[in-house]
Amino acid sequence: MRFLCLHGKGTNSDIFEAQLASLRSRISPGHTFDFVDAEADCPPAPGVDGFYPGPYIGWFPSYEPPSVKKVQESLKEIIEEDGPYDGVIAFSEGAALAASLLLCDEHSQREPTFKVGIFFNSVMVFSPSEELGVNISQKIKDQETKFAGYLHGMRSDASNPDRVPDIYAFTTEFPTRISVPTLHVIGSEDVFSEASRELTRLCPDKAEVLIHDGGHELPRAEASLDRCSELFETVVTLASIGGA
Repeated sequence: MRFLCLHGKGTNSDIFEAQLASLRSRISPGHTFDFVDAEADCPPAPGVDGFYPGPYIGWFPSYEPPSVKKVQESLKEIIEEDGPYDGVIAFSEGAALAASLLLCDEHSQREPTFKVGIFFNSVMVFSPSEELGVNISQKIKDQETKFAGYLHGMRSDASNPDRVPDIYAFTTEFPTRISVPTLHVIGSEDVFSEASRELTRLCPDKAEVLIHDGGHELPRAEASLDRCSELFETVVTLASIGGA
């Protein structure tokens, strides 16, 4: 299978390729992986700058629906020019972007962009439309310390610097579900694990879930990597036979 690989916020495609190396060494040969870069400059993810050089970039310059829609359209252009891709492998903000695109496909009754999704530590799945998602601005404001990364650089109203922009996300209140096989890898100590678990409930029928002893990161322990590779093969096989 051919996979599109989407990095997380504050990293880049080279960093994500390095992060995935241990898993890729364990899966069957024959797959190809295309790592692409986001366009928005942002601070490095915690601890990343001590190990990897920049640039440090992210997918969303803001999380308001017009920005999410624009990023989705940019990703579609990449897919049209360099694809098609059978699957997507994505971390954190990249996972949220891929899941958002698949949910929009399902809502519009389009053929899904990908046949299989591998999601590592997804954050909240942002919506490109106020008509499709739930307003989560107050939730973010109420948990300001936890969501400091979301709030960074987003308070543009000089007259009201505490105002959080209107941000919409897909939650279980949204009736549509992702129909393609998915694998969700979640760090048990990840501050955003609630969002990852929410995404599993948006992929109920063909979702495999792996909880590992880690934070907002890819698995590192040998046992977790071995189990991740097994589940990877499971969902890829399911997608290869049509998701039956």
